[in-house]
Amino acid sequence: MLTLDDRMMPAPGVVTRENDGELIVVIPQRGRFIVLNGTGANIFKLLDGRMTLAQVARHLAETYNVPLERTQQDVLNFATNLYQRGALQMVPLAA
Repeated sequence: MLTLDDRMMPAPGVVTRENDGELIVVIPQRGRFIVLNGTGANIFKLLDGRMTLAQVARHLAETYNVPLERTQQDVLNFATNLYQRGALQMVPLAA
């Protein structure tokens, strides 16, 4: 189970392509793809392993002027969904 303290990044082999305001996330290992709308695309691009999910949520709350609690839940749900589908991987904790 993911937490807001986790850092996520695209899983190995995942490729993306933008098309008409959407982001297509291709997961070759599973023979699948996911189409993300503009908001989903923005979140996916922030999941590059540098920020925790909490930091991503804070950034989105400030950018879109929405309550932090809402963005925290949305980011956690989004990351969990893409992690379970093989599009994201957890970044190991630094030793």
